[in-house]
Amino acid sequence: MELFAVSQPGLEEITAEELKELGIEGKVVPGGVEFEGSLREIYLTNLWLRSANRVLLRLCRFKAKHFAELVRKAAKCSWENYITEDLPIKVRATSKHSKLYHTKAIEERILRAIKERLGFEPKRAKYEDEGTSVIVRFENDICTISVNTSGAPLHKRGYRVCEVEAPLRENLAAAVVLFSGWKGEAPLIDPFCGSGTIPIEASFVALNIPPGRNRKFAFMEWRNFDGKLWGELLKEADQKRKRVNVPILGFDIDPEAVECSVKNSEKAGVSEVVQFKNLSFPEIYYEKAVIVTNPPYGVRLPKRQVETLYSMLGDWAARHFKEAEIYFLSPNRKLAERVGERAELLTYFSNGGITVGLYRVAYIS
Repeated sequence: MELFAVSQPGLEEITAEELKELGIEGKVVPGGVEFEGSLREIYLTNLWLRSANRVLLRLCRFKAKHFAELVRKAAKCSWENYITEDLPIKVRATSKHSKLYHTKAIEERILRAIKERLGFEPKRAKYEDEGTSVIVRFENDICTISVNTSGAPLHKRGYRVCEVEAPLRENLAAAVVLFSGWKGEAPLIDPFCGSGTIPIEASFVALNIPPGRNRKFAFMEWRNFDGKLWGELLKEADQKRKRVNVPILGFDIDPEAVECSVKNSEKAGVSEVVQFKNLSFPEIYYEKAVIVTNPPYGVRLPKRQVETLYSMLGDWAARHFKEAEIYFLSPNRKLAERVGERAELLTYFSNGGITVGLYRVAYIS
């Protein structure tokens, strides 16, 4: 089967690295990674991928210039295993440089084709979270139809019971941790922890817990769902769990944020390995530390205050650790260089509608 791991633009390479660790070779393209596999690879990638948004199954591809042709050819696709009477679906269409450009009309024709093929009208979902989605993409009159194997986006791990202003999505937080290369060798600290997402995702990495361990997926509703195989993969994952021998710490000046972080870590099942405290740039000292954080941007605070915070981050790291690596997000290089003059841009992506860079600064005293 032809599969596609959807990634935030800018994070495709890290998703490809994750696939490689699962023994899957993929091809990086804008917006994700193409790869091939069976049901095992569908289950495995949904279970383990930390940075991806969802995993798609390419169902069929054909040329269509008229709506009648679209219905006729789409009805020949093998919908049987993936669409059931009990599974609500949302059809999402896009069109570029094609004669069929009215996306709502395309979506209606796809639903008609499914009904012709299966003999029943599928339930319609308002959101993907209600069931799954069918993604239809027209480009130069070529129609590609994909089935969303994940259902709800993969960043919805199931542990976020509360959040504070401008939270970082779970898959983006995980991607930042993965970019750092940290796997539990040194203390990891987030001095702007918000609702605790970065320390929690770091805990998953250190413990080697798959992010999809405690959630449901759309493929579980398919006619060909292999419950035995899924159970075996869960058992294998549980046997790979590791111990954490270093501190994982989250700090925030907002007591409500710290309270929220504690609740989320308890729901995630990692409260024993991660600590949250209501402090700002605490007086802690380690030989070596990895700092992974998402500081406030100018959108939330006055520009001068933000500049001061970024400068304080660099000064704090330089004073408290003999060796420190800081991985942080910033909307521009000028602000990033307040943390350290030699700030290295690793990648950039969109966070909450704002393009941010992921930067690295290293301090050795």
